[in-house]
Amino acid sequence: LLSFTELDRRLRAIPDGPSGILNSPPLFRVATVVGGVACVLALLPIGLARFIQPAPWMLTMVQMAFAVMVMAWLPAFVRNCVVLCMTIWHWRKDLVEQLDHDRPEFAAILSWLSEQPRQALVECQRMVTLTHRQLLAKIGLLAGGLDRLGIVPALAAAYLFVRNAGDILDMPTWQLLVAVFLILLWLIITMATLMRIRLQLYELLLTEALAMKSIVEREPS
Repeated sequence: LLSFTELDRRLRAIPDGPSGILNSPPLFRVATVVGGVACVLALLPIGLARFIQPAPWMLTMVQMAFAVMVMAWLPAFVRNCVVLCMTIWHWRKDLVEQLDHDRPEFAAILSWLSEQPRQALVECQRMVTLTHRQLLAKIGLLAGGLDRLGIVPALAAAYLFVRNAGDILDMPTWQLLVAVFLILLWLIITMATLMRIRLQLYELLLTEALAMKSIVEREPS
């Protein structure tokens, strides 16, 4: 029975192949979450200092949370830099190996899709197209063309915090609000981009499956 749940299950079941090196190990994923919590804890006293009298414990909390954030995120950052350099250096070899790995896997999924009723494929394709268009409209309403900036908003927020590192509790309110907004904007854009990539994959598979089904139906019995 055709459903997006089943389609997603089959896609998730595809082995990573050579590109699996890009996936973060489980321990690094835990460290990323810990770093995110520490980042929130580091921002909390900075916000509280706008409403109550700054106290020494606030600065201590910011320093400790920042240290935990750096220790949690630094190993993953170093690994990602190394993997990126290796990927760039061996890009041609990795590309062809990944294509050879993915071709039979996606062919099996397309074969399964082409066996589904045409009406079900058309309805799913229509739903994916509609959802994709709505997502693009929401991204445009929220961020305009900022989704093309990638990690730049997060780097700009980091610059604002580093710029005021000497006296973080006295960071101007407007800079704090801008930094928090940039971080949230980057997170939202990142999630929306991942959703777009997934929807485009669904749409491509459904379109190709309909084309394959049309060829089969035109063939003489």
